Parts: sequence; C-alpha cells; structure tokens
Amino acid sequence: MTETDKYRQRKHLFYRFLRLSLIGLIALRISGLWLLTPPATVVGAIGLTLILVAFVWPILKRDIKASLWLSFVSCLFFITGVLNAMTQGRELFGLLESCLAATIFISAMMFSRNAYRELEAIEAASAQSTT
Repeated sequence: MTETDKYRQRKHLFYRFLRLSLIGLIALRISGLWLLTPPATVVGAIGLTLILVAFVWPILKRDIKASLWLSFVSCLFFITGVLNAMTQGRELFGLLESCLAATIFISAMMFSRNAYRELEAIEAASAQSTT
C-alpha cells in the first residue's frame, strides 16, 4: 500500500464520520422543536441550523476548505450543546448535540489533514516519476 492510498483510506473514513454527524446534528436540532421542554423557538431551531445546512453541499462535494470552516462553526454548536446539557429537562438533548458537534469538529479536521497529505503525496510521487 502506498502512502497515497493510506491517506486516501483515512480521508474516506473521516469523510463518512463527518457526513453522518453533520446530517445527525441537523436532524437533532430540527427535532428540538418537538423534543424539548420548554420547546425551542423556531428561530433558534431552524435559524441557527441553516448555518449547518449551508455546509451540506460543499461537504458532499468533499471540499477541503469548507470542512475546515465547518470544524470552526461546529464549536458554536458544541457550546450550545453544553448549555443545553446544563439546563433542566434538556440534559440528553444537550449531550447528544455536544457529542455530534465534537464528532464534526474532529472528523472535519482529520478529513482535511488527510486530504492535504494525500495531495502532497500525489505531488511528491509525480515529481519523482518525472525526475
């Protein structure tokens, strides 16, 4: 197995985690309209979630820079999840939200890291073959 293949496999693994956790966090935030007591406001549940929805298409296209930006944006949702976890009646919801946001952060960073390393390995291999 070459170095390029190793980075490609890792990138694909973290991409799957990123995709699943992003869709899961969007679904969880929207379900907050029905699950939470007191119920979340429409602006809070839908409005803030639109930020995540804006990242769905670039992530599906496997855009490296979008995944880096998503990792930073996920910190906002991690903070919201921790605040929800400390609120009476929202403990489980907040815990799930925090875990999904942390998974997005880690998988987006690792996806980007391995994608850039794969590009560097491809470039190094092509430089060696032309020399």
